[in-house]
Amino acid sequence: MQYYLINPKDPLVIRSGRSFEEISDAQAARFPPPSTIAGALRNIYARSNNKPLNSTLLGIAVTGSLAVKISTNGDALTEENILVPKPADVQYFYDRDTDITHLVRSKPMEFAAGEGCDLPSGLLPLFAEKTKAGKPVSGPNWWSIKDLEKWRKGEEVSFDDIMKNGWTPTEPDIRTHIAINDQSRNADSGKIFQTTGLTMWQMPQVGNPSMGKPFPEHSIALLAGIDGEIPTKTIMNLGGERRLAEVEPCGLWPKMPNDLVQTIKDAKGFTLTFLTPALFKNGWLPSWLKESLDENVFTGKPPCCESLHIRLRAAALDRWIPQSGWDLANRQPRSAQKMIPAGATYWFEIVGDVTDDDIRSLWLAHLSDDSAEGNQNNHNGFGLAFPAAYKFHS
Repeated sequence: MQYYLINPKDPLVIRSGRSFEEISDAQAARFPPPSTIAGALRNIYARSNNKPLNSTLLGIAVTGSLAVKISTNGDALTEENILVPKPADVQYFYDRDTDITHLVRSKPMEFAAGEGCDLPSGLLPLFAEKTKAGKPVSGPNWWSIKDLEKWRKGEEVSFDDIMKNGWTPTEPDIRTHIAINDQSRNADSGKIFQTTGLTMWQMPQVGNPSMGKPFPEHSIALLAGIDGEIPTKTIMNLGGERRLAEVEPCGLWPKMPNDLVQTIKDAKGFTLTFLTPALFKNGWLPSWLKESLDENVFTGKPPCCESLHIRLRAAALDRWIPQSGWDLANRQPRSAQKMIPAGATYWFEIVGDVTDDDIRSLWLAHLSDDSAEGNQNNHNGFGLAFPAAYKFHS
């Protein structure tokens, strides 16, 4: 797998296929889904290597994409610059009395006597580990991967750390367009639409409002891999409106922690946090998990593992998001899909013995369900999983 840094030169226009999307708002600014990155990388790979643009390109695996925070002063990139979506098991709470925003962790907990709920197949509910005064507030939706590692180890992560190391995009770029008549070269009456572009900059901190908004100190690039080589630094189209992005080889990619295998074996459990959206046939539930009617639990084996047998204990995820697009080969819209948002977290308990190789195979594996074309969802980069040890307390 070869890894590449994709540096957009314009705000990215990423459409979802929703109705009335020609009328834009701030919510329409989207991070590119894996299929958009996969198509763009396969296209530039084929053009750079003089290969035909045909269906054989679909067999080339693509991983990612993640985000990368780049300082405008030219500092060298490290793993701390890699950004991942905010995990679904955290909320931001603002305490007006202390003027402090806290991170509140949700975790699976057993019911107390007389309690119950309608969760399926014996899943545990999620409760706040520590209650904080205040109300939920919005905050950065992208974290440094190092902050995610600390969070998964149970270490303290402050809101200031997330603000400093994460990513809050600047205001979206909304543009109004008109259609041009091919014959007269004048504007067609009544044909007007808007686009919303995701600005790839970090929102700057405003120290003195009277001085205006300062220029951002960090830009945001994309990080993805493809099972092929793009020989030189080049320019490609990415997303709608043929926006441009620069592509260059990059040796940066998250490395597996040295203690991951042993900590998961000792804990006899782990979490999987999806760093890219996932696609499952059964909505929120992977098809590789089956319901055991006699024990009233979901059990199964991840497709990347040989013998690891696991039981699903809990899940945290936001509402599904739409995924569609245009099929260039068949010249028709693609079927709409419901994506599990990136950041979704699943808790698993290990059943029986586990091998080191099985745990290693979980690291940044693609765990989406197969599509009608076979393993295309995973080849397109959906369901990139981040494992971490988790110990259940009886």
